[in-house]
Amino acid sequence: MSKVTMKLSIPVLTLMLSFLNIGLTQAAPISAVSTIAWGQSTHHASHQAPNQNKRNQPKKLAINSSQQAAQVAKRQYAAKVLSVQSTSVNGSPGYRVKLLSNKGMVFYATVNARTGSVSRN
Repeated sequence: MSKVTMKLSIPVLTLMLSFLNIGLTQAAPISAVSTIAWGQSTHHASHQAPNQNKRNQPKKLAINSSQQAAQVAKRQYAAKVLSVQSTSVNGSPGYRVKLLSNKGMVFYATVNARTGSVSRN
């Protein structure tokens, strides 16, 4: 062995022994260790464009059920909820809530499920 090879093999051997001592070989599969050693990420999804990841995910809704829509409308107008129907609000999913005011008047409110906004009809 040359002096250069000997100088390089001792730190590499020390590094390998330290990995064994901390249990790195047990924590990560061999394929993951080899790709990490070459400086590559093991997460392939991170290589996609940020907009592409967002397009594939379903959009989160502010209101997820008719019960939530009823609660929001009841709180907004201080009225009694008579019924709730799912509907489309300006192209977005939503709910139509039938309410009874304290003065005995029946009216409707729409709840946009995507934004959570409430409007009176």
